[in-house]
This record gives sequence, C-alpha cells and structure tokens, in this order.
Amino acid sequence: METATDIIKQALRNEIHASAFFAKAAEVTKDDESRMLFLELGGVEDKHADELVERLQNTPCAQNLNMKAYLKELEESSEPIMTAEELDIIENGNSRAVLRLAIDLENRAMQVYAKLAEEAVDLEVKTYCLDLAKQEVGHARALTRYLNNLDMDEEDRPGL
Repeated sequence: METATDIIKQALRNEIHASAFFAKAAEVTKDDESRMLFLELGGVEDKHADELVERLQNTPCAQNLNMKAYLKELEESSEPIMTAEELDIIENGNSRAVLRLAIDLENRAMQVYAKLAEEAVDLEVKTYCLDLAKQEVGHARALTRYLNNLDMDEEDRPGL
C-alpha cells in the first residue's frame, strides 16, 4: 500500500515531468499558439510543485519527507525525466500525438492528487489536493478541446 509520502513523491515527480515535457514541446513546436499553450502549462506545473512543497511540507502526510530537498533533487537529477518514447513523440512534431501525451500526463496528475486527498487526514490538505485534481482535469479538457480543434481550418478554430 502506498503511503502519503509515496504519493507526495509521485505528485512532485509528475509535476517535474510535466514541466519538462511542456518545455520541450514548446521548444520544438512550429505553431506559435501551441508554443504559448505549452509554455503556460509548463509554468502551471512548476507552480504546482512549488505550492505542494509550501502547503504540505509541515503536515503529517509529509512528516517523513524533506520536500524541499526532494524537489531540488528531482530538478537537478541527471536522470532523464522523459522516456525515449516521449522525446521521440515530441521531436517528431506530430501535434495530435503530443497533445494526447499531454492529456495523459494531466490525467495521471489528477489521479495522484485524488489519491493524496483520500490519504489526507487534514481537511485543508484534502481540500487543496482536490482543488489540484480539478485544475488538472481543467488542463486535460483544454488540451482535449485543442486536439479536437486541429480538425478545423485554422481560421475557424476558436482561440485558446
């Protein structure tokens, strides 16, 4: 059974992974609108990681984890954050595949936050994690809309 500490570590890994993913996607895309979306989402993921540390570091669910040190370790790690398959998808520039992968990242993050909310004893932590889960659902929906809009002519697409 996963502990709250395990789930927090997974949440932080997900945020760092998603941030790196969106940064790389923004770097390689040729579409300016996509680049802006990826940069915005990458910034949101960075913010989530920092907020997680600030909000949970002194709570009972993180008592066995130095969250600041763990986050720094993740950020400085020489281990590849993305799989070779993910890098290949991004670098080949297939917008649909990149968006599907991004949607999957958001859905995984939502599941981790929902799990953390279940484990949380503190009502404030539970509420915060449920809010993060809702935000991730919103990101997945926005990416899904964007994916669906790819089938439209560029001039007919609604703005982000």
